[in-house]
Formats: sequence, structure tokens, C-alpha cells
Amino acid sequence: MEDNLFATIRSRFNTLSESQKNIADFILSNKSETVRMTINELSQKCNVSEPTVIRFINKLDYSSYKTFRLDMAGELSKETHTSSQNGIKIEDGYQNIEAYDDIDTVKQKVVYSVGCAVNDLNNIINIDDLKIAVNLIYEANSILFYGSGGSSVIAMDAYHKFMRIGKNVSYDLNAHFSLIKICHLNQNDVVVLISHTGESKEVLQCAENAKKSGCKIIGITSYLNSDLAKISDVALFSSTYDLKYYTDAMVSRLIQLVILDMIYVSVSLKMGEESKKMIEKSRNAISGAKKGMSK
Repeated sequence: MEDNLFATIRSRFNTLSESQKNIADFILSNKSETVRMTINELSQKCNVSEPTVIRFINKLDYSSYKTFRLDMAGELSKETHTSSQNGIKIEDGYQNIEAYDDIDTVKQKVVYSVGCAVNDLNNIINIDDLKIAVNLIYEANSILFYGSGGSSVIAMDAYHKFMRIGKNVSYDLNAHFSLIKICHLNQNDVVVLISHTGESKEVLQCAENAKKSGCKIIGITSYLNSDLAKISDVALFSSTYDLKYYTDAMVSRLIQLVILDMIYVSVSLKMGEESKKMIEKSRNAISGAKKGMSK
């Protein structure tokens, strides 16, 4: 897993104080300017004290502002600066949408932001945690997927994928049904819980019931310090850098789909020829229905 300073800032954004978030926002929006600044100049630009800047870089695992700035310069030199035909300067993949933006500008900014979030996964996803999640699902007797609100569609997509390779899976839109099912699971089963904030009441209730049942919990969330991340046996994270005019979980849901695809493909590969047979069997099962619909 490669280290990337700017991806680290985005992934730990929610762990910062309000003053530290101001510093993060300024850096991500003004990389070329920030890399030349002293700690005093940066603190003045962000209207914070120098100790606040120090606490900010400490949150990123830096003990020296000099080292932080050197790494920032190194990352900046790797980036390709692109300008769109409308004159949008893409210095960082995430682009704030402004009230005066036209449709074409919105299209470009959303595409760049999503692309940046996907690229961040190389730095955010811990490969050891990913391997654990893959092995848990591969070895599980049964797998239950649950997500509340907007995350429910992510859980349903995962349910559909793993059902096609013959896994014993379940999914319910109703939290009560999931809670009942979870209380009958055991240490050989896995519960996959999805929540952007990691603080959804229904998701945490499912997690608590899963702990009581002794089954393993895979949490997928955007927030490193969320209750879901803390209670999960293994947690996988999506990017958390929120932008104006974006809904709270707009980009993170796309990233959560990508994370689940990583797990699905890896499990399929571990299954070998069996997964191919199961996929073909599933395809044949619905081929008649598809032909009927086309008539």
C-alpha cells in the first residue's frame, strides 16, 4: 500500500477538529501555495495558532513540519495538472461545485471527484484487512448483508453478487428482520454492515446482536473513528472528504460498491472452478426470464 499525503488528509478528515479541518481544506485547495509556506504563514492563512498546525500534522503521523512539507512537495510533483476546456484547473481530483456552475462543469467536477476517490482506495484500504474480510466471507457458513437508508442499496447489490456464486446469503430492507436473523447466527457466520457515518442506530444494533451471537462483523464505513469501525472485527474505509452541494454519502456509496467488488472478485478467485460453475448456473436460471421480457 502506497502512502499518499493528500489521500491521508482526506481519509482522516472526520477525525480532525474544526480548526484542523480548516487547515485541511486550505491545503487541499491550495497545494502549490501551501508547499512554499512556513508554519507561521500557514497558521496565519488559516486563522489558527501554530500549535494547532502542529496538532494537525501530528494527526497525520508527522512530528516535524519540515518533513510534512517535504512529503507534500513530493506528492505535488507527482500530480498532473489538467485544465478542462471550460478552464477548470484540476489540481486535486476533488472539486467543489459552485452555485454558478453549468451542467458541463458539474459533469467534469463530479467525474474528477469520483475518480480521485477511487484512486484514494489504493492508500486507504489496508491490504491485510482486505485479506481478512475475503477469508471470512469465503469460509463463512452464511453471510448477512445490512445497510440502513442509502446504504441499503449497497447491501442489496452485494447480496445479489454473492448469491450468484452460490453463497448462503441473506438481505433485508427491514432492520427488524435482520436483527432476528442475526440472533440465530453463530461463530461460523459473518455479518457485513454498511454505513457511511458508521453511526446508524439500526446498523449498530445489528452489530451488537452479532457480537452476542459470536459471529464475525465486517464493517464498511467512511469514518475511521466511528462506532461501527470500533465494534467490527475488520473495518474497510471509503473516502470521507465532503464537498459543498454533494449529498453526505454521494461519493462514498460508489466507493463502497468498489470495495465490495474487490471482496467479491477475490472470493470468486478463491473458489476457483466452483465459482464459474455457480455463475453459469445462475445465468442459466434467469436466461428464460430475460428472453421472455424481450418478446
